[in-house]
Amino acid sequence: MKIIGLSGIQILKVCGFGSEREKPQKLEIDVEIETDFTELAEKDNPDYGIDLRNVYGIIERSIEGEIYTLETIADRIFKNLKDLKSAGKVKVKVKKPNPQIEGNAKFSFVMIEE
Repeated sequence: MKIIGLSGIQILKVCGFGSEREKPQKLEIDVEIETDFTELAEKDNPDYGIDLRNVYGIIERSIEGEIYTLETIADRIFKNLKDLKSAGKVKVKVKKPNPQIEGNAKFSFVMIEE
């Protein structure tokens, strides 16, 4: 298995319900894409692989507009990454620090992996 990805992408986004919509919150996104980069590694030519700048752009475009849930963010990113030419299995994790729950938790998160 060969995987490329980006980890710890931090964005500000209004996401949630009620008072969570009063101001943007910091979200953290991790993505992993299974892809056979053998030819890229052998030829050392980016034309044979997935450009991580393109992956980052996909993430940015996926979170445009009004969104209420982490699930929607993860789903949009996941679907757009799956459309990449040489993408196999894709994993997307979206985390929100200090979730508004009755209790103490560092993050809430959603994850899609297929």
